[in-house]
Amino acid sequence: MSEKRVIRKMKKLAARISDKMESIHDVMEDLEIEFEMLQKQIQKLESKKGSNKISDAEEAETTSSEQDDEDEVVDLENTSVVTLKPKF
Repeated sequence: MSEKRVIRKMKKLAARISDKMESIHDVMEDLEIEFEMLQKQIQKLESKKGSNKISDAEEAETTSSEQDDEDEVVDLENTSVVTLKPKF
């Protein structure tokens, strides 16, 4: 093979690797976000479990803070999904 052809093939391979690295980086960022959300949900559930006896004032405060946090509830069915394209 000529040197130009080898260089061209190497550049093409480098571009493909770069694209794969970028997509993996994006997936990792999504996983980090979902992992943090999961940890927050676990902490909330553990804190609720640990404080079974709550006074009325604390219960009202907890209820209002729960309403504020409703946007943060993890919807496991709608989380991002990694899709891979088959190479046929």
